[in-house]
Amino acid sequence: MKKVWNFVTTVVLVVLLAFIAIMYVPKLFGIEPMIVLSGSMEPTYHVGSLLYVKEADTDKVEVGDPITFYLDESTLVTHRVVDIDEKNRTYTTKGDANDAEDGTPVSFDQVLGIPVFNIPQAGYLADKVSQTSGKIIYIVVIIVDLILMFMGDLIWSDEKEKDGLENEKSKKHDSKED
Repeated sequence: MKKVWNFVTTVVLVVLLAFIAIMYVPKLFGIEPMIVLSGSMEPTYHVGSLLYVKEADTDKVEVGDPITFYLDESTLVTHRVVDIDEKNRTYTTKGDANDAEDGTPVSFDQVLGIPVFNIPQAGYLADKVSQTSGKIIYIVVIIVDLILMFMGDLIWSDEKEKDGLENEKSKKHDSKED
């Protein structure tokens, strides 16, 4: 039973720590995780995916590449480049699921970067964990899991001690009968 307990609590801890790594390790390499909120790039990037975007050299962006750009000061969009106007330094973009091109060209200066990979559905959890209440819950779950790991050791070490004492008593009792 102790092995199962240790296995389960260890797996939970590894999953929780892996999610932290998924969120923060890419940032060390200049890759920013973002949550896909709309279906305009379906089926390439599904709603709820965690999309990782890396800064891009706008001179290397080609027609067919997806780019992430600022639509306004606070809104980011990821759409595919369908045309490049080198003279005006703009891109014409279109969402894969959209029938028409975007109405406004994207200036090279608006480009944040290019998506490098995504993890489907992970954005939902990332969204919850990025909120204050989610961070608190996440930390509490890690602490509870650690406590449960040590509690298991205490529970089963106590049982071993009890078994050891009972065996001692049994041996002493058996030797008295001889």
